[in-house]
Amino acid sequence: MASIEMMEKEFLAEKRFEGLTENSLTSYVNFFKTWNEWLAHEGIERVDQLNPRVTKKFLMWCTEERQNKPKTVNTKLKLMRAFARWLTDECITDELFTKGVKMKKEDDSPKILQDKDLQDVLRHLRRQFRREHLFTARRNYVIILTLAGTGMRLSELCSLRWNDIDFDSYLIMIRTSKSRKTQSVPLSEDLKRELLDYQDYLKSKLQRLPDSVFVTKEGKGLTKDSVQNVFKRLRASIGIEGYFSPHTLRNYFIKSVLKNGLNLRQAQLLARHSKIDVTRQYVGYFAHELKESLDEANPLRGLL
Repeated sequence: MASIEMMEKEFLAEKRFEGLTENSLTSYVNFFKTWNEWLAHEGIERVDQLNPRVTKKFLMWCTEERQNKPKTVNTKLKLMRAFARWLTDECITDELFTKGVKMKKEDDSPKILQDKDLQDVLRHLRRQFRREHLFTARRNYVIILTLAGTGMRLSELCSLRWNDIDFDSYLIMIRTSKSRKTQSVPLSEDLKRELLDYQDYLKSKLQRLPDSVFVTKEGKGLTKDSVQNVFKRLRASIGIEGYFSPHTLRNYFIKSVLKNGLNLRQAQLLARHSKIDVTRQYVGYFAHELKESLDEANPLRGLL
């Protein structure tokens, strides 16, 4: 019977041929690395040794030993299901080794970033740059503003190039969106000014303008892990007790546009949600703050 690692290589080659995105391929590669290490420890090498019991045991190990959250465990199960389905489609195995394995229940409510925490982060970075002239402080400041001001996803931020930004038309082109279609988000006057200032800073600091918008001191584009680490360090340095991550800034953006009076359809278009039901959920999540906005703009004020 074929080895698991050999079948993984064939699976990845076929998915690459089918046009799977590089991000998705990387997700499989990273998952297979963790899974293979666990399989080796368990003495499992061949595909005929895979079964639902082995799958459950691995996912339990991820939960208990690696402290993976339900969402992470479910992502791994989705990857395993795709691989298991491919094995049966290719007649390499008779049954799905993920058969009957259920997803873990997730808390799907968005993580809320407090206004004060965001203000503290921006104030900290401004002070750091003013006192120490740190390249990272200047760059990270614009990263935070870009995420909060556009609702971009982390992968989209890391893939952003200067030629994706049309300053004249006030548009940012998203060429690696979740839907795999080229999309665009509007560029506000404030963010345009910050990005142009940052662009001038890069030119003077690096003696050239790199292709990527957000780069290291050497001019290399940032990876998703490096941006995640930026957030972790800021959270620890400032002592933020609540949620603070790239995705919380996307939630912050959606909450802000709803709070400031945009309707659901407008918010859906700006957030680039494929279904308006996804956007509608945010109304419930932020109901308290949205009510405060209604109270301030109460159409009955002065009538009663």
